[in-house]
Amino acid sequence: MKNLVNDADRSVHGVHHLTLKYVGIGVPDENAMDVDSSEDRARSSQNEPGLLTNNDRYDVVVVSSLGLHVEGPIPFINPEIPVEQHAIVQIESNDVESNSGDMDRISPTASAASSRAPTPTDMPDESNQSEGTYQETTEKDDKESRKRSLSEDEDDGRLCPICLDNWTNTGDHRICALKCGHLFGYKCVNRWLESQQKKSCPTCKKRVNRSDLRYIYAKKLIAVDTTELDVMKQLLDTAIEEKNKMLMDMSRITCREQMLHQEIAQLRKQIEDLTKNRPDYRPSPSNLFTSNIVRLYMDKSLDICRQSGCRVFDANCELDLIMVSMRSPNNLFAGFGIRKVNISQYKPLAFIPLHSLQIRDISFHPSNNWVLTASMDKSFKVVDTISNSVMYTTSQQMPLWSCCWDADNQYVLYIGTQSGAVVKYDVRTMAQPVCTLAVPGDMSPVVSIASIPSRPGADLVNGGVVSCKLNSLWVFENNGTDHIRHPLALEGPFVSMKYQSSTKQLLVSSRPNNRISYSRHTLCTLDKVNLDKINCNIIHSFQGGGMQKLLSKSCFLSDKQEFIAAHHESAKSVYLWSINTGQRVCSVPAHDAVLDLQGIQNHTGNYLVSLTEKKLEFFKFN
Repeated sequence: MKNLVNDADRSVHGVHHLTLKYVGIGVPDENAMDVDSSEDRARSSQNEPGLLTNNDRYDVVVVSSLGLHVEGPIPFINPEIPVEQHAIVQIESNDVESNSGDMDRISPTASAASSRAPTPTDMPDESNQSEGTYQETTEKDDKESRKRSLSEDEDDGRLCPICLDNWTNTGDHRICALKCGHLFGYKCVNRWLESQQKKSCPTCKKRVNRSDLRYIYAKKLIAVDTTELDVMKQLLDTAIEEKNKMLMDMSRITCREQMLHQEIAQLRKQIEDLTKNRPDYRPSPSNLFTSNIVRLYMDKSLDICRQSGCRVFDANCELDLIMVSMRSPNNLFAGFGIRKVNISQYKPLAFIPLHSLQIRDISFHPSNNWVLTASMDKSFKVVDTISNSVMYTTSQQMPLWSCCWDADNQYVLYIGTQSGAVVKYDVRTMAQPVCTLAVPGDMSPVVSIASIPSRPGADLVNGGVVSCKLNSLWVFENNGTDHIRHPLALEGPFVSMKYQSSTKQLLVSSRPNNRISYSRHTLCTLDKVNLDKINCNIIHSFQGGGMQKLLSKSCFLSDKQEFIAAHHESAKSVYLWSINTGQRVCSVPAHDAVLDLQGIQNHTGNYLVSLTEKKLEFFKFN
């Protein structure tokens, strides 16, 4: 190896004078780049002749654009030394500053680029030729370095050096750095560290620990913002998982249903065969009816209130509307109101805020676009369903439990209070009630009210009002400007009451008591014996469950024949009984407690509508 040491020691007339030290045979020494001193010059004369040592030198003058010029005597070069072990320094200089900078940048490896030893005759030519070669090599290296720098600048901050894919600012490929400062995607470097026994950086092989990983933001990071994409992917995965689960459940339930239908058909056939073989077999109307199987299936389920605030509803098929009481979905109004629902389209419409406390009853007007609401905040309101505005309102001294419109007078309404009284109002004079129908000795709340229309030839010619309280059942018969009070001999405690004017039938639901251990749904008619007594002619008494905690309302409904529907809390189902036979003909599951039931009829078919604390469910006859 040959080492060249440069020393800028003098400058004459603006021309650089450099002292070049020629180092002969020897081992490369990186520390040999020392400035020559006067002592070196003194020792040069003592060297053996014919052999170049470290102290032998050329005195040269470097002139701009003129190449390399030798100044002073040229020492003897031993011919026994191979040519490859000699070296010549090639220097270019245009001015003082650039020359000093170039001298600093010359390395021992780049400077020792010679193919033969210098001689006195060809020293200038060799210098010129070496200078040109050096220029071409330098320009070529500069071009390649610029290309590499441009290529590195394009990819800097954009690609992970392991997978050569884009970094992201979120997710498992987020940019991170090791302790040594090299940047990687977190997923890639984490996988790299897991695969190595001796943890090291993939770039510099420096030993690292897993705790050295740090999330950073690169100076030129071109990160793809995948926050929304990750959220949407997560939602999509969740939806697909739920869909697959529902499909599996539906498939399992469908198979189970088919098996049960087959089992039912087999058992029915066995019963028919055994019955026909009996000698006393006679076909009965009830047996003929049971061949007509009644089935209900859920046609639609609507989420009405997510906060469990629904309680009652009423339907008007002429207006194609259902009004459902619910808790306010808006935090600005923390009370209760009613939600309009389109029946034919199963579409929830506007919410109308009305009361500060829970609504206990709702009743559509028989002829106008009005709806009446009674609330626990001691007020009732009449709302126009077209403009969604309150038309009439007033307050009582007690919370209100029930309400209804008069069947004969479109301006008269009835309100049932918690103290057990029924208050009669005329909307044309809302300042004070028309009258109050009370029962001395019974202060239990009025859970249901029904108006009986006046009909010639009927038992109640002038009509009246049925008041169903928790502990007793009463009929107030109209007698001009007064009312005659009649008790009805049915056992309570009572849950709800409905009156169907078309069939003149009364449906009363009762809880279990000390004497009867199950709930009952009694279907009866009113029969006026004399001026002072009205009897209940019981048609059927349908047996419910052994538990009745909720004030769940039963209802009438029809589809080719008349039915009674009521919630069975113990079985978590809604049972249907036939009015014609008194037998239970159908049941539908009710996973949540049913608070209100009603049968409706429109152009699309006959429905049983049930209301839970959150949902409104439509069951259609098959």
